[in-house]
Parts: sequence; structure tokens; C-alpha cells
Amino acid sequence: MSGIRKSFIIKRYVSFIVLFIIVFTVPGCEKKELKNQVNYLQGEVDGLQGEVTGLEKENKNLQSRLKDIGRLEKELGAMKAKMDSVSQLPGTLYSKAHSHFEQKQYNDCMTLLILISEKYPDWDRSKVEKKYDQAYKKQREYEKELARQKKREKRKRKRETQMVDSIEKNIESVFDKKKNITYYRTLRTTICQVAHTISFGIELYMTVDKSNNKVFRIKSTYIDKSGSDYHDPQWMNYNEIELLSDDNKRLTIKIDETKKDKIESRFVNQETSDDLIDTDQILNFHNANRIRVYFKGKYLYEFDMIYEQFNAFREILANYDYL
Repeated sequence: MSGIRKSFIIKRYVSFIVLFIIVFTVPGCEKKELKNQVNYLQGEVDGLQGEVTGLEKENKNLQSRLKDIGRLEKELGAMKAKMDSVSQLPGTLYSKAHSHFEQKQYNDCMTLLILISEKYPDWDRSKVEKKYDQAYKKQREYEKELARQKKREKRKRKRETQMVDSIEKNIESVFDKKKNITYYRTLRTTICQVAHTISFGIELYMTVDKSNNKVFRIKSTYIDKSGSDYHDPQWMNYNEIELLSDDNKRLTIKIDETKKDKIESRFVNQETSDDLIDTDQILNFHNANRIRVYFKGKYLYEFDMIYEQFNAFREILANYDYL
């Protein structure tokens, strides 16, 4: 329609120009000059007529395309209706329900299975009921696990609060002005008796320098304390300590015996070592609930950390995150 309107406008415009020239120029022009002007204008009219013809053809093509588009839209609507019809077939719905089940979208799965049972009550009822029972069971398990996770998070937050209180109560900080280092050490007892005359100490502590670099060290102690003249205290000469957590985290500490302190008296032999610990390895013990200790040397002694030793250990580890 836009092409036809353009053609009409062009025709009216050309006619107006020709009329203008005849009325206002004929009296002052010669016949020959008028003829030339008429020929020129006729050429312009012929050119514009060609454009009009082209626009009319284009308009016809557009009308034809519009008809084709309308036909295609009808066909597409029919295909969509067929697809919608197929998508509502029980087999298709069940397939969607199974897909939801595999993606752990159990509520969506059960919704589709209910739709199948209502619209197609005779379609493989046992299969639908079995899948529904499976989805229902999985959904209940999922909800229970969510509830357990919420409880765990609540207990975790409570433990964290308790841990902060415990750190403030049981850890002291001492600043060494000469070394410009702060020591964080436990106030708990870290010595435990493992045999009649034998005791062991295992104390984790941390140092922090002015650049906030944190370093872990373990102070270990062996004590053989005689209770009478009939027993001479022995040296153990331990050269290795191994820590093993209940979740299978393991740390081996090689003792530099040349730096070990030894105290000898009539009734007591004592060996003490202070050793650097790898930070990443010791932090692996953060979630431990029990730690077994192995002292290796002339003899082998093994024991579980007692309550005071273990909590001192945990509090120093936790303090790493709060500094």
C-alpha cells in the first residue's frame, strides 16, 4: 500500500510542474525552447513511471509474502497444538517426572505423577505409584538431612561461641620486647602420667611477629621420676613424635637431639624439646575429636591426649583463626 501511495504523489507532482511551466513560461519562450522543455519533462515522467511500476511489483511481492507468513503462522499454530497434545500424553509426562527425580527435584516429580494418576487413571498405575513412593521417600530423606544440617550449624555456632570464651579463659599472651614476638600459650596442664614412673608432656603454642606472621611450635617433655632408691630413672632419648587424629590426620615431628634440654638428678631424668611445626599440617587437626601420641626412641610409648592436653591443643589451633 505504501508503494501505491508514493506513485500517486509522484504523478500529481509531475503534472503540477508541467502546468506551472506552460502557464508561466510559454509567453516568453520560443516554440523550439518550449519543445525542448516538454521533451525533458517527458523523460522525467517516463523515469518516474518506471519507478512507479517497480514499486507496484514490489508491493505485489510483499502482499504475496504476507499471505505466505499468514499460512506459516497457521501451520505453526497447528504444530504447536500437536506438540502440546503430545506433551500431555502419559508417557511424556512420566518421562518428565523421571527427569525431575534424577535431578533430585522430588516435589516436581510427585506433582507430575499426581497429574498422570488423575488424567490417566488406567495408565500403568503400579509404575506411577512405585515412582511416587520413591520420590516421596527421597524427599523425606532430603528434608531430614536439611534439618540435620541446620542443627549441625546451630551446634557449630554454639561451639564457636564456647571456643571464644574458652580461649579467653585458658590462653595467655606474652610479648617479648627483645624479639618483638608475642607468645600464645595455654594455661592448662599439658603433662600426663602414662606409666608408674613415666610422664609425657605435649604442648602446642603459637608465636606472632610484628608482621602478623603466625608460627606453630610444639614443646615436648619426657620425665622418668623415681619414687625410691630401688629404681634409677632412665633416659628415653626420643628422636621422633607422631600425632594421629581420629580422622586419620598424621603429623611426624623429627627431634633435633642436639638442641634437646636434659635435666638429670638422683630421682628424675627429664628430656625437653621445642620444635617448629608445619602450619598447614597442624591445621589439618582442627576438626579432630581425639589425638593419639607416639613417642619414639630407646622405647616406644603411645597414649591418647588427656582432656587437658587435647583442649589446650584445640584452643591454640582455634586461636589461629581469631588473630
